[in-house]
Amino acid sequence: MFDKSTIPSQELRALAQGLVDAESPNPPGDVSLPLAVAANYLMENGIPFSRVSVDPENRKVNLVARVFGEHPGPHLVMNAHLDVFPMPESAADSAARHARKLGAPEEQDIIRGRGAVDMKSGAAVFMVIMKLLNQRRREIHGQATLCLVCDEETFGPYGSRALLELYPELAGDALLSTEPSSLSVVRVGERGFMWGTVEFIGKGGHGAYPGGDQSPIEKAAAFIKALREVIPEDWGDVKKEDSPTVSQSLLAPNGKSFVDFPSLNFGTIGGGIKVNMQADRCLLEVDIRLPIGRRIEDFAKIVTGIAVSHGGIYRLDNFGEPNKSDENDRLFGIIKKAVEDVTGNTPSFAVGLGCTDARLWRYRGVPAAVYGPDPSTMAKDDEAMSLSDLVTIASVHFQTACEYLGGNT
Repeated sequence: MFDKSTIPSQELRALAQGLVDAESPNPPGDVSLPLAVAANYLMENGIPFSRVSVDPENRKVNLVARVFGEHPGPHLVMNAHLDVFPMPESAADSAARHARKLGAPEEQDIIRGRGAVDMKSGAAVFMVIMKLLNQRRREIHGQATLCLVCDEETFGPYGSRALLELYPELAGDALLSTEPSSLSVVRVGERGFMWGTVEFIGKGGHGAYPGGDQSPIEKAAAFIKALREVIPEDWGDVKKEDSPTVSQSLLAPNGKSFVDFPSLNFGTIGGGIKVNMQADRCLLEVDIRLPIGRRIEDFAKIVTGIAVSHGGIYRLDNFGEPNKSDENDRLFGIIKKAVEDVTGNTPSFAVGLGCTDARLWRYRGVPAAVYGPDPSTMAKDDEAMSLSDLVTIASVHFQTACEYLGGNT
């Protein structure tokens, strides 16, 4: 079994909670507060880093830190994002954060607040690992790079996308991510995503004098019904022989079905001006996830056709194709053994339901492994994780990094 005492647990907890308490909802995506926490930790531990931003307002900033070994070898990249989902001010997290600011006793065994799971605690894991690797530079073959990025929650252009476009060498030879997976799962791939907007237009007018044209809101409702018939909410059970070994049942009640089939979410809807006026416009945002083997282009044509048939116009706003690494790559053998050594259990290789920046490395042919916390509280008001789980995650990634950069091929 791997000796978890190698990981400075209370240092890790304090760093993770400090990052969580430094607010950075996206939108707007300003990560300056957690970035300052990260920069201070890296400076204190003698790890050189640089800030990179393509944001004209310089609010969406990335940090790149490097540790060079004294021997030639591969380039291992670790990626984590510092932006988080927005959170209502009335949520429980706000009260807990306020209590901590007033000096309430800290929870020594819990990291709590927005970003505890997704994924500031994971960023803290990599920062501690960079410190430990820096102390072992004489033993390292190659280099380790940490990318702390902004703009992941919207898959925008200022985060990992910008880094890889500006500095292609940051693709490295392998990627580690601490995005949520669960302690028994290594994510080797992800479903694809396509985010789009459907617009319906009407003539408007007084609500007491209905015209002959169907309301844009009614058109949107008919479109929703028609698209749901094409992409049903319940695909039913997947036969075991039809379900690939990488299917994932831990992220949703019908997880295996969602991995093997497309899924559909209507994220936002808005239209009309006043209750007694006919709506002149309705906008609907649609989120579709696609399994391995499906193409964005094919589904975009389907959505476009249904939108047109109901008087709407579909626009594809953002997308990423389904992606998967080769499980036979050296990286996965190393991380599999690390999970076994640390937890005593053999992990499953899985395709994730959600999407992460790891897809950008896979698109470039770089093997990318995701191993992180349980996702059950991700993006919820009570987002939290245990220090015990965080130390386990850190131990797995540290052992993986040491082996990958250990000169053994």
